[in-house]
Amino acid sequence: MQKLTLFLLLLGSLQHVQAQSFDIGCDGSRYIQDVFPSFKKTTVQYATAVNQANIQVTLSMDVYEPVNDNVAARPVIVLAHGGSFIFGDKTDMAPWCQRLAKKGYVVATIQYRLYPVLLLGFPDSISIFGTAIRAVGDMKAAVRYFREDADNANLFRADPTNIFVGGYSAGAVTALHTGFLDDDDTVPGFLQTILNANGGLNGNTGTATNQSYSSSSKAVVSMSGGIYRSEWVDSSDLPLVSIHGDSDGTVPYLSGLAAGIAYLEGSGRIHPKAETAGLLNYLITVPGGDHTDVYDPAKTQFVPYVDSFILTATTMLEFLACQGISAAPEAAGVAENWSLYPNPVTASAFAIQLPEAAGRLQVTVADLSGRVVQVSGNIRNGQEIRTGNLSTGVYTVRVSDMDDPGRLFQVKKLVIQKG
Repeated sequence: MQKLTLFLLLLGSLQHVQAQSFDIGCDGSRYIQDVFPSFKKTTVQYATAVNQANIQVTLSMDVYEPVNDNVAARPVIVLAHGGSFIFGDKTDMAPWCQRLAKKGYVVATIQYRLYPVLLLGFPDSISIFGTAIRAVGDMKAAVRYFREDADNANLFRADPTNIFVGGYSAGAVTALHTGFLDDDDTVPGFLQTILNANGGLNGNTGTATNQSYSSSSKAVVSMSGGIYRSEWVDSSDLPLVSIHGDSDGTVPYLSGLAAGIAYLEGSGRIHPKAETAGLLNYLITVPGGDHTDVYDPAKTQFVPYVDSFILTATTMLEFLACQGISAAPEAAGVAENWSLYPNPVTASAFAIQLPEAAGRLQVTVADLSGRVVQVSGNIRNGQEIRTGNLSTGVYTVRVSDMDDPGRLFQVKKLVIQKG
């Protein structure tokens, strides 16, 4: 897979794209910024399944969506809560669902099968992996639910081509294995035995009709998560955005026993693999952050990191959902490619990488309303451009060759994150 290291959206004109794609919501603001003041919640049963105590359980999820939204097909984010696969409830993810629904997403927080500790006692590592694999099957069934619904009742007007998965802690572990464990990975014997007993990689959650739909997802959003083997991350895998405290004592930032039970490799191992594989990926590392305090709004030192994570995640998801929505000349392959880095910008400047034959360029930065906020002239390859007084947010960056006005260059998105 070609390496994607930047947020890019091929736009000939921001106003043109807004006019062409408004009917499906890709206007450059929706899915990134808060565009709806309120949301609504619907609870549905998405599957039944048998837990480790051989008891059939009914699985439900709370689905949040914006109020007074007329878009026909909306991207879906399926989230799972934390709790070491033993505790926790779908309502734990409600604040995240509400926050994302206001941006225009359909967001589900699922109840998945937990380890029945009151019946079976405290689990060992094999038992907890068994629960994790069941949770993966449940998440995949929830993904399939939205595709089945889109084909039938269409209750949630879900876009079946844009379904993302994510979660916090054990929920992030679930999402990472949902997105990255596939049939070309080398799986140890104990884990293969668990998979075989639970329907394989697709799981056995859901009806036969549910099982007939694809359980594939388009990206993973991880909050303090880990995966059993980071080597499973390869070039055929999904885009990934994560936040993780580097002092996490529950799910290690690098590697170790998670919750004192089972070995996992954390974001500090996963993202270098994603980078080597050429996957679109972003990691917000929180210095000194533990497992839960990172998300505590009272811990004001961590709030900017969480805000940066939300902005980075939603910008990436918006790009993935909307990247094909353009009828501009650039999308026809006329425009030349270039890059800007770092992106997101967390300091006070970014640099651009221009085609070798480019001469002096003018770099124009505009906000999402199309208003020009900064113009820099006589820019050369690799030259640093100061962001000046630009505030945190998402911008479009346009270049033009001052020596050859007839040349066309792709328009890029720039994310500025200031602490």
